[in-house]
Formats: sequence, structure tokens, C-alpha cells
Amino acid sequence: LRDNAASIEGEDAAACCLQTCTKFSCPESMILRDGAKLITVVDGDATACCLPTCAGFTCPAGKVVRDEASSITGSDEATCCLQTCSGFTCPTGSILRANEATVTGFDETTCCLKTCCGFTCAAGMSLRADAASFTGFDEATCCSQTCTGFACPTGMMILASAAGIVGSDEETCCFKTCAGFTCPAGHALKTDVAGKAGSDVGTCCEKSGPMLQCNLNCFGESATPVPLPGGNGNGIPAGSIEMCRDFCMGTDGCEAIVFGQGMCYGKKDIRTSKCQPSDGLFKTEVLTRMPYGTCIIMGDPHVLTFDNPLGAIGDITQLTAGDYVMVESDLLTIHGRFGYCDRFPGEASLTGLSITGSIMKNQKLDFEWKGPDKGPSGFSATWNGAQILMALPSDFTSDDGLVKGAKANINPDDVHRQARHTIGGDVGSGDMPSFKFEIAPDITIYALLGDQTMNAVITMRKPSGEVDGYCGNFNCMAEDDTLEEIGKRGLAAPLAKSVFQGAAPAGQARASGMPKTLNDCSPTLLAQAQESCTGAEDAMKQDCMFDVCASGSAEAGKEDAMTAGIGEAMEAKFSFMGLVLPKLANVGISPHMQWMLVFVTMSFAAGGFVSGAWSRRGRGRTAGFAHLSTEDDEEALLMPPAWEHEPLYQHDGDSELDA
Repeated sequence: LRDNAASIEGEDAAACCLQTCTKFSCPESMILRDGAKLITVVDGDATACCLPTCAGFTCPAGKVVRDEASSITGSDEATCCLQTCSGFTCPTGSILRANEATVTGFDETTCCLKTCCGFTCAAGMSLRADAASFTGFDEATCCSQTCTGFACPTGMMILASAAGIVGSDEETCCFKTCAGFTCPAGHALKTDVAGKAGSDVGTCCEKSGPMLQCNLNCFGESATPVPLPGGNGNGIPAGSIEMCRDFCMGTDGCEAIVFGQGMCYGKKDIRTSKCQPSDGLFKTEVLTRMPYGTCIIMGDPHVLTFDNPLGAIGDITQLTAGDYVMVESDLLTIHGRFGYCDRFPGEASLTGLSITGSIMKNQKLDFEWKGPDKGPSGFSATWNGAQILMALPSDFTSDDGLVKGAKANINPDDVHRQARHTIGGDVGSGDMPSFKFEIAPDITIYALLGDQTMNAVITMRKPSGEVDGYCGNFNCMAEDDTLEEIGKRGLAAPLAKSVFQGAAPAGQARASGMPKTLNDCSPTLLAQAQESCTGAEDAMKQDCMFDVCASGSAEAGKEDAMTAGIGEAMEAKFSFMGLVLPKLANVGISPHMQWMLVFVTMSFAAGGFVSGAWSRRGRGRTAGFAHLSTEDDEEALLMPPAWEHEPLYQHDGDSELDA
């Protein structure tokens, strides 16, 4: 109502009332005054009803309008504005927040963020390069892995500046060294370059000597000839053994050389068990690939090692039962089980073999006599613990193809001249129950199965690295493979734990008799032993006689004596011709075949005296060496020195050829 309503005539709103600010619409940036219902509007004047708010106020630099500005009445800086972090100075180790112009406040906690600049990283890590401008204060945020903590792979080394290099990979942190470089055949790493940067032949390698030097003459079936450059066959003149090596190294497929009397012969796939002991005129050197060797475990048991396949220094005899190391290398393990049997109750014999190693992907092959049956049915073979080769005959191939095996009737004479020893009957008596295994790539194991024991022939290419055990260290030196010598290397005693799957049958481990010596032999049996073993080589004669006495049968000595005797007889037959023949008894040819060869060779020899002069016709000499046709290259190795260098004459005029 109007203030003077009592004196105004009328009974209508227009006469009696005034409009108040209650329903007045204030313009933007203004709000109704408090008590608006009591304030009357004067001619639509907004200032009568409304008050200005901070929403319309412009704050100076470094300040912002308060968040609730639209509800705060006022129009001055103090009322409407708040200080922001824009003008704040953060201390060292901190930086202003990225949105400092919109963050209200003016203290370190509100305006600043800690940076990595003051963080201490753990060993092997370093502070980020941008630590002063990177916010955070933990290892994951502030630190980077350096090469200091990186383990370089084999053949590489950490960079000298690794501590200052950020990274964790071999490309960033490591450099290649010669230690990881594989030198080509005929070369070896230089002795002083293990930690030297390099990955090339010139930096890392030097010409090497032979991998193996053997005082052997490896001709004929003991090796495959490899023709060398400049010759019609595989033999060429060479002024030195170093020159001979170079010829071989420059020829594809050449693995070894036979050098002697100025002649060089390239070879591959050498089988040392079939080589002849050298008289010093010829030497065999293995240059790029190791040779094959043969180890035989026979009887009670005698072991002929890789380096002593002919028993030139006797054999290793171990009469005590137990599991022993036959072959041990980085790639291959072969353990042999020696046990007592009815025939040799006081002297152990070979009863089983267990084979494993990385060359077989650490899988395992076992075969041994477990009984109770005597003979082939008493022998068990397992592959990774599963039975194989239970029937005779039967075959086996592992799923991965690494191992092939057979249980079959096989002629031991085709494997080794001593394979029948004591349990295989007479030489030439035919096939016998046997196991035969081929283990990829270069291992063959044959076992002749007796009643309760076996003879085993292990033929293998020498693996890389060291090799040792009862089969010897395969270094072409028989003298360091005696029982005494392998004992010095800690390999003669029975193993406390072997790779065999289980223990030996109880009867094999307990002797039921005392070990015999020749002193225990009855006079009658000793006389039979002396007679049976007359033909055996001197080094093997005692062992031959021992087997006769231990077994109680003269048959045990016949095979050795028969084979050796034939070889000696053949040498005697031809020695008058000036020929140095191979000891055929030593190369696995059966006696029957050897006698046949005697008669055939004698026939050829008789014809040779008639035609020999003509066979030389047209041959000349080069640089002082007789030139031989291709088919005569191996013959040269059999000739005595005079035949290598004697003057050659033509029949027409008998003039010496001085080519």
C-alpha cells in the first residue's frame, strides 16, 4: 500500500498500491537487493531494486574472479578477486604447476610440483636428462635403466661407458668380441683377443695347427681319399707339412692329411681304429673335423680304448663290479655296468650300457641283462624308460629320429675282430643275437649278447671338447689311457651315482668267487692257455691267458690268437718282396677271408714280378718325387722308402727320366 493510503480515495490497486522489486528482473551481473519486497520500483530504475555483483568485475593480472562471483555483491578487487599462482616463485627442485594462472593460492604446496631434480636413483640407473623439468619423485618416474646393469650375451662385452648410457639391450649396451666369433676351419682364436672388439677373421683368428696329431698311417679303408689340387689323385708333392696343411685347407671336403716322404694326401672320415701305427715316415693330422674311433669292452672285462684299438699296450682290465664311466664329454655320457656272472663269478664282466647327453636332447637309452632268463630274452632295452626291442628280431626308431636300434642276429666278425671275445664262439661261426644302435649323427654301438654278459663296440666321431673315461681320452696317445692313468684323472673308481635307471640285479653286484690270477690256473689249463694264446700279440698275450684260466676253457683264447696269427703269417709271406702290408688282423677281416686274400695276393704278386717293369713305364719324377697314377696314390703309402724315390727308367734306352 502507498504510504499515504489512509488519505487516498479509491478502492483499486492502481490507486492504492505501488509496484515492489519482488518481481523485478535484474540485468546481467546484478542481483535483487535484500528486502526487495519492501522496495518500490521507481520508474523501472534497476539500481533501486538491484545491486552489482563480482561477476561483472574484471580482476587485474595474477588474480581471478572468485568462483561464486555471481552471488557476491561488490565491484572491487578485494571483494571479487583471488590471488593465483602465476606470480609465485617456486623453490629449487620444484616448478609451477602447468595451470598456475587458474590455480588460486600463493604458497609452495598449492602452486608448486616437486621435480625429479632432487631424486637419487638406485645403482644401475640414472636420473632423466630432463629431471629438472619433469615432475615426480619416484624411481619409475625419475630414473632410466642404464647399461651398467645389463648382462651382455656370450661373445659380447659391456661398453666401458655403460654407466652413462641409457638402455637395456645388447645393441645399445654391448660390443661384439672375438670370444663370440667362430673362426673358419684351419683357424683358431688368437690367444689375446677374448675381450677384444671384433667379429672378423683378420682381427680374431690366426692359422691353427692340427686339431689332432696322430702317429698313424691312415690309408685304404681307414679313410676316404680327398683329391688335392694339382694332382691326378689325392696325393701331391709337398715340401713341408705346413704346405700340406694349406693344400688340404684350400680343398673342399678335406678334413685331414697324411704326410710323409714329401708327399701329401688329403683325407676325410678317418677311422683311427683301422689306421696303421706309423714307423715315423708318415704322420696323420686332423685339421677340420675329428676322426672316428672305436672302443671295445669285452670279456671280464678288457677295454681297448679309442687310442689303443689293437691292444698295442695291452688293455684296461677292471674286475670289480659297479657302474663306470666309459665315455664322458660335454655332449655325450656313456656309463657301463660291470657285474659278476656264472661263468666269471669272481671277475666282473660288462652287463649293460646307459647312454645320454645333449647330443640326444638329454634323452636316455639303456640296455642290460636283467634276467632271470639267460641269453637274449634276459636282456632289456629302454628308451626314456619305456621298453623297446622286446622280440628277436625287432626294430626301433625314436619319434625324433635321433636313435635307431635293432635286436637281431648279426655277425660279430663284421663289427670288430674282438667282438666275439669269450662269448661269441669261433671266428667265422656266423650270426649271433645282438643289439645295434645308431645315434645321430655319428655314433654306433654294437652289443653281442651272451648268457648274462655282453661285449660292446662303441664307434663314434670324437665330439668337440674333452673326452675321457675307460674308453680313453681320444688324443691319439695310447700311453695315457692305462688304468693307472685314468685313475689319476679320477675316472677309474665305480660311480656313486650313474645314469642307469635302476640298480643292478643283486646277483651281479656280489661276487661268488675270488678273482683269479694266472697263479690260480691249473698246470693243465695253463698249458692250454699258453698254447691257445701263442699267436696273440705280446701286449695281449697275458690277457688272453687270463681269460682262458678265468673261464676254464681254452676256447676263450682262440679268437685273438687265430686272428693275430693270420695277420703275422701274411706279413711274413710278403716281407721278402719289400712290401709293408697292413696288419689285416687289425682291420676286422675274418680269418677265412684273410687266407683267401693271401692266395689271391700271392697270385697277383707272381704276375707283378713279370709285369712290374711295364707298369712303371712312362712314369716320371717331379721335384724329386715319383709320380704315381691315380690308382697308385694309396699304394704309395704301402711302399718302403726306396720305392718312393728310386730312379725310374724307360725300357727303350734305359735312360733315367729327369723330369
